[in-house]
Amino acid sequence: MNDLAVEIRVQAPDGVIWALWSDLPASPRWDTDVRQCSLYGPFEAGSEGLCILRNGLRMPLRLEEVVYRQSYRNSARLLWIHLSFSHHLYRVAPGVTHVVHAVRVTGRFSILYRWLLVGVLRTAMGKALRNLRNLAEQPAGETVPTPPSPR
Repeated sequence: MNDLAVEIRVQAPDGVIWALWSDLPASPRWDTDVRQCSLYGPFEAGSEGLCILRNGLRMPLRLEEVVYRQSYRNSARLLWIHLSFSHHLYRVAPGVTHVVHAVRVTGRFSILYRWLLVGVLRTAMGKALRNLRNLAEQPAGETVPTPPSPR
């Protein structure tokens, strides 16, 4: 059971969104709460990586499951909390995709911080999905500027 799920409809084919998702180092273009991400291997189950958030926190991650152009699930640790993120694509019509990002918060101290973390994640994940939609819906050849990094 997820603690939070956010959804959005995107006027773009699933392959466009998949290309954005699977380019983890470029994810700060749409997930602006992330300063940088690295994946130490291909975008497939078992690969590990590291994301550094805008606030400086380092979040190790692992791809747990990848279903090409349909979904992927990754786990991450943030301080003493375990996060399990799932990402799903549903083709609604030709060129229209329903996108769902969800998260489950677990770990020894999750009961203490879940309510606070879910509130923060609701805002961050909603913003990330809107940015993903805007990027995916750009006409071919147009680019969306990469957000500036904080100083």
